[in-house]
Amino acid sequence: MHKLFIALLVVLNTSLFAQDQVAKDLLDKLSKSTKSYKNVIIDFNFMLENKSQNINEKKTGRLELQKDKFRLVIADQTIINDGKNQWVYLADMNEVQIMEYDPENDIMNPKKLFTIYEKGYKYTYVGEETKKGKKLQIIDLFPEESSSFIKVSLAVDEAQYQLNKITILDKNGGAYTYEVTNFTTNLANLAPFTFNLSNYPNVEVIDLR
Repeated sequence: MHKLFIALLVVLNTSLFAQDQVAKDLLDKLSKSTKSYKNVIIDFNFMLENKSQNINEKKTGRLELQKDKFRLVIADQTIINDGKNQWVYLADMNEVQIMEYDPENDIMNPKKLFTIYEKGYKYTYVGEETKKGKKLQIIDLFPEESSSFIKVSLAVDEAQYQLNKITILDKNGGAYTYEVTNFTTNLANLAPFTFNLSNYPNVEVIDLR
């Protein structure tokens, strides 16, 4: 019985190691693919759900990334970052806030949503699923240190090694899902990553720099 128990442990550990290796290989290919693009334009659906607080929201958005610059448009909010300064425009108030950009601030950097797996997480391979004709590989990430969220689930398009969906679960029962609806790369010309005041008549400017 003792030998049988040990044998089962060996098989289990070997299986878990194999799953972790599959996850690592997928994440390495995802990282290499993401970094190879000159720029990325991502259209997505954003969903926030928290059953205990009766929250169920859905919004659409677009994220444009080029090196350290980005433009995020979601609902009535636009965030533009040129790598040094960041503009947050609130359409319903016709107000723009300007602040210095802190690249270490995860909350202020949507780019890190697409590289979140690279540092500070343990990972495991969950399995494969097919959605809308695409074969997706599912990987779960768990923060190595205490964090406001407990798990990040990634769905990776196996054909292109691109992120198809990210779901973040927090400690309060909230689920934040970003589902990619269109993924475009290497466009010849993107609009400048700056906020042009002349395009927003009578905008109120709050400079926090």
